Amino acid sequence: MTLRNVRRHLRGPATLLFALTAAVSTAALGSENGHGNGNGNGNGAGGLGLTPFSRVAVIGPYSDPVAAYDDAKAAATAIATYVATVNDTLPPTNFTSNWVLGGFEGDVTIEQAILRVPTPYLIDPDEPMSAPNRKKVNIVEMCNPLFAQKALGVLPVVDGDDMTKIVNGYIHAPALPCEVAIYAEEDDDGDGLINVNVEMLNPEAIFTLFFTDVLFGDQMDDPDFAAAIQELPAVVNDEIRTIIQLALDAGDFQYTPDETPLGPEYDGLGQVAQAVEDTPYQSPYVHFVYEKRDGSDFSGADTAEIAATIIDTLSLDGVHHPSLDARLNVDDWRSARPAALPVPGNLVIEACSPTNAIAAMGLGMDHATALPCEIAIKALDWDGVGGNETLMVTYLDPHFMFSALFSDAFDSLTDEELDEFMSLPPQVLEDLQTIVEQAFRPNNLPIKLTRPEQVFFDMLPSADDD
Repeated sequence: MTLRNVRRHLRGPATLLFALTAAVSTAALGSENGHGNGNGNGNGAGGLGLTPFSRVAVIGPYSDPVAAYDDAKAAATAIATYVATVNDTLPPTNFTSNWVLGGFEGDVTIEQAILRVPTPYLIDPDEPMSAPNRKKVNIVEMCNPLFAQKALGVLPVVDGDDMTKIVNGYIHAPALPCEVAIYAEEDDDGDGLINVNVEMLNPEAIFTLFFTDVLFGDQMDDPDFAAAIQELPAVVNDEIRTIIQLALDAGDFQYTPDETPLGPEYDGLGQVAQAVEDTPYQSPYVHFVYEKRDGSDFSGADTAEIAATIIDTLSLDGVHHPSLDARLNVDDWRSARPAALPVPGNLVIEACSPTNAIAAMGLGMDHATALPCEIAIKALDWDGVGGNETLMVTYLDPHFMFSALFSDAFDSLTDEELDEFMSLPPQVLEDLQTIVEQAFRPNNLPIKLTRPEQVFFDMLPSADDD
């Protein structure tokens, strides 16, 4: 089959989605006004009260900003070390499945697996800005293979019932893995003291915002599926919080558990749907598909080579071929890791531009787990006749990320500042696509590919649901 102008319709499962079984009925959706800017001001009747981010613990306070910064790094190392070395299926946790540290593969050390996102802030406010004095947010990524396989449709949501596998679950790959941010910041009391905040992506909110195809899909009519969906995000939330606190205990950190919601608040399903509808492609994702020019299938080795070529094109130090730099809006793009993350059935590449990251962190370090930019690579049996004849490249759409996850900070910006900030999403997406296009050129990639074709998946209620 040709792949031009393909539009696939999704009606399928997604694990780790927030349990909104009763609220997802047409009546519930219709009872909301669908308005609101994501700042908690909507009048939705769903009563979700979801925010994308949540605080888990506060360490401190400190009077010395340098000591606080050093302890933030030490806390990140403690959490990453716990995730990498402790088997969670054993006491004291006895979880069903073990969590693993994202990026901790091959010759990478635990310390190297921790991402550090640059900010516009100073470590020591008494010293001038410099590379050593620029504050960074520590990001620890963790993944639970069991939950990830369910979220991506590899395993059924309801154990033993293959009918509850998420249809096209692979499209959600860039929304994984789970992220934890650890950073030092002056508290809100105005006393000059500094806290180390430990925060996470909120599973209930994230899997509501990024899995709307499931939220509004037919499988929610299955009570067993809906019940399983209802349980999973709470389990994910509790397990991550437990891991963090056990790691901090093991490191002898003095902390206070916290559950402060952070980021824009979504009070009703109308706001959730509106956030998706307001994006250029009415989706948190942008998908392109390719075939081999010779018509053969993509092997696992092929997808690994393709991902590695994209990473090589990005580079690890932000140094590119001059011809690529000339086509980019900012020329400091790089891969956050030397290899792609192996998310079940996918390879996920994490890309970062320090210039753009610093601009984003200017809206608050509590948004750090919305970074970096992610690109998923997957080989597919698209035509259903056997063999993976199609390669899909999926981008996490910056338009959605900026508007849906940063909008709580917009009120603090002038009109000019907001216009400047909102000019970033199209530039970011354009740059990522340019980098992939450069990587796929015949002189860079031995695998000869067809021209890309954009494909779409329905992430919103159909007109029949109105």
